[in-house]
Amino acid sequence: ARKSAARPAAPAQRAAAAAAGERDLVLQHIPYNFGHTIEKIASVGSGVLNLAKYGVVVALADQRDIPESSKWATINGVKRPGAEIWGHLHPELAVISNVTNCPMYFTPGKFWPEDLAAKYFGNKVIFGMLRDPYERLVAMFRGNLGKYGGSYPEYFATCDVNGAVRKTMENYLAGDIYAGECTFVPQAEYFDEPYGISLAVDNRRFPESMNEVFAEHGYTDFKIEHRDSIHVYGCPEVWAGDLDCETKALVKKIYARDFELLCSRFGYCDDSENCCIEGVDGMCPTDMEEKRRTATVCK
Repeated sequence: ARKSAARPAAPAQRAAAAAAGERDLVLQHIPYNFGHTIEKIASVGSGVLNLAKYGVVVALADQRDIPESSKWATINGVKRPGAEIWGHLHPELAVISNVTNCPMYFTPGKFWPEDLAAKYFGNKVIFGMLRDPYERLVAMFRGNLGKYGGSYPEYFATCDVNGAVRKTMENYLAGDIYAGECTFVPQAEYFDEPYGISLAVDNRRFPESMNEVFAEHGYTDFKIEHRDSIHVYGCPEVWAGDLDCETKALVKKIYARDFELLCSRFGYCDDSENCCIEGVDGMCPTDMEEKRRTATVCK
């Protein structure tokens, strides 16, 4: 485990934007990091009715035989005042990357064609969520969404999160690095230049952390309520503490740079820590006292 570090101050660009009230953000959508929730709030707003609108738009986004002009017409018909169309919803990002074979909206910016990257990211502040690797992999297992993040029927039936995560890590090390629509790509790759994330948002404190960034960058009309979080529901009693030390060793090997980012950006420097997202209903087991007591502790 690394030594603890104090949480760093906000970058100068973030402070300057806050003072100016600028709306200067653009999302780099790292898969399985609440990007869809952020896109929903930015495009159509909060609430159940707007979730239905979002569902229509995101389903349309993945239809590659529909012209971009038709997609934009639909978006323009439902978007909120002052909307931002980011990531998965942006019609021009539905193309498949010739590097990752994933949609461009899930592909690290460093792999984008220069013309598309310059058009989408421009001179804006590129932001993205940064999530604990153990907790993120547990969420993928709980999602069990097939193409997006993988499907684990032989493990899901008994909620064997350790077996499923170990298998996916072994598959990754065997060369399957862009599987599950790039969900297993290390988050650090989305921070690499060119067009890397400069503003990391703390996924562990979601949605409060994202709401703080919205406010600081002039998006005072954007607010994620607890009911807005789009998240997983399967096997609700599993968590990072159920991963054994062998599995965690594989996670550390693959996501070493992610743990380094968590330490340098947020001061989370214990790369063996078990955590969950307490601010989102259903993302922590019900009896946390007991789960902490029986959790694996690896050094």
